Amino acid sequence: MDWLLNVLSQGADVMGDDLLRALPRLVVSVSTFAIAVAALSFLWQRRDLPAVYRRVALALVLLLLGIAVSFAMAAMQIMQPSSYARLIEAVAALSAVVAVFLIRFVLPELLALPSPRLLERNNRHLKSEIDAHIDTMRELTDIRSDLEEKVRVRTRELTAAKQRFEAALTGSDIAVFSQDTNLIFTWAYDPRRGLTAEEVVGKTDADLFPTDVAPAVTEAKRNVVANGKGTSMNVVVKAADGASQYLRLSIEPLRDSAGEIVGLTSAVVDLTERHDYETRLSALTSGLAQANARFDMALRGSPIMVFSHDRELRYNWVYNPAAGLSGDEMLGRTDEEFWQDETRLPIVIMKKAAIASGEAQHGEIVMTLDGDRRFFQLRLEPILGADRAVQGLAGVAVDVTESHRQEEHLRLVMRELTHRSKNLLAVIQAMARQTAARSDDLQTFVSRFSARLQAMAASHDLLVAREWHGAILRDLVNAQLGQAIDPGSDQLRIEGPTLSLRPDAAQNIGLALHELTTNAAKYGALSVPGGQIALNWGIRDGDRLHLHWAETNGPPVQLPERTGFGITLLERGVGQALDGTVTLNFMPGGLVCEIDIPLSHALD
Repeated sequence: MDWLLNVLSQGADVMGDDLLRALPRLVVSVSTFAIAVAALSFLWQRRDLPAVYRRVALALVLLLLGIAVSFAMAAMQIMQPSSYARLIEAVAALSAVVAVFLIRFVLPELLALPSPRLLERNNRHLKSEIDAHIDTMRELTDIRSDLEEKVRVRTRELTAAKQRFEAALTGSDIAVFSQDTNLIFTWAYDPRRGLTAEEVVGKTDADLFPTDVAPAVTEAKRNVVANGKGTSMNVVVKAADGASQYLRLSIEPLRDSAGEIVGLTSAVVDLTERHDYETRLSALTSGLAQANARFDMALRGSPIMVFSHDRELRYNWVYNPAAGLSGDEMLGRTDEEFWQDETRLPIVIMKKAAIASGEAQHGEIVMTLDGDRRFFQLRLEPILGADRAVQGLAGVAVDVTESHRQEEHLRLVMRELTHRSKNLLAVIQAMARQTAARSDDLQTFVSRFSARLQAMAASHDLLVAREWHGAILRDLVNAQLGQAIDPGSDQLRIEGPTLSLRPDAAQNIGLALHELTTNAAKYGALSVPGGQIALNWGIRDGDRLHLHWAETNGPPVQLPERTGFGITLLERGVGQALDGTVTLNFMPGGLVCEIDIPLSHALD
């Protein structure tokens, strides 16, 4: 036991010394190996490092492994020598060589790496830039927030504008489209026909318009794209049922922010209803024009005046004003402003009554225009509004002055006719008595009386032909002589100026000429073929009308033994009735009669 303990004690001493010498090498070996393992772990976990760093780290790992193996083998050699130690050391040396080899090739790249001071300066610069970028990011974030808010506001405004746009077009006759430069529709809004964008976008005009319209529309749009100038055109589209649709296209170029044409926009207005309205309006206008023409023709030159008032009785329309009135001066004025005398009172009373009662008024008024007293038939009709309230008046004034004058003239003529009829009956009665007194039998009376009545009738015919305003003396002579001879006969020579006699003078001169003609035909110049009668008249002394009747080449004349009715009529009836004188001379060659009456019995 002692020897064993001794051996062990000696062995322990030996091993203790070796362990003490090998322990530092083992510590270095283990530490270096641990560092190499840590480096490998780092390389595995940081595979994103650049290649140069990976190569340097690998070289260091190999070097550390070589050192670790070398120190481990050195420690093992001390504690327990081995034949493999040299081999292992050779491997460790080879690892170190490889590490040096790797370091040799990456050394230029390592030298090119920035120094720590430079890295620090760059880091500070980088940090400042990062801070600046952070500030910029904050500003950009704020700007982005503002922009997003503005975008939201603009989006709301755009949505509202779109809603207003659609509301404006809804129910209208307008459709709006956009197309690209190839004339393919890219957007559409057509509330009239209810076409959706899906039904239009991607199509062309040839797909939407009939074949007889599409080429013209396409050509117009191509011109807009080519020259950049807007245009408009009207087209007529025939529907399947044969009805015509009238459209107006307004085409404008669509430009981008650089001003380049990227397409076009077009607005299509449906003018069908407007065309129908215009057609009907044209027909109504034509009818109204014809009615106005007929109205104007009916009133032109007539005594009818048409006018209208507003509720304050101001004239707002006057047509065909009466003579002495001016429509332009009456417009905008009332009767109180226009008329300055009492003439307006009856008119104003009638018009105010029509306004107050709402009922038509009519009556006759008398007015003085340009110093002439005129009569008007006035009719007033209230103009009613939608609420049946009186808005004004429409009136018609008919100038009946001429009717009044004709009535007055007719009354005068009737009085004159009555007076003349009485005188004529008195003359006829006297003529009948005188003719009867100087007639031997009834047949002679009837013949003479009828002839004298015809003479009176001839004078009356001339007076009636001139509306009883008188008779031309030459016509009276021809009428009375024509009962016995042609006034153009060679047996007559008639001379004298043109004169017109008043009705009384025409009747009495006519009877005188009848008696002279009858006597000449029975006993005087007209009873033989060669007899001549010369009748002339003229004005003497400025105020006397003188007629001269002379017969020649007739039978010898003898003074009558008794005074007949003809002589009595000439000397007393004609002369006394006309305040003149009648002279009869029974000359041997023929009867000569001179009638002298005041010129007042002649008309101017």
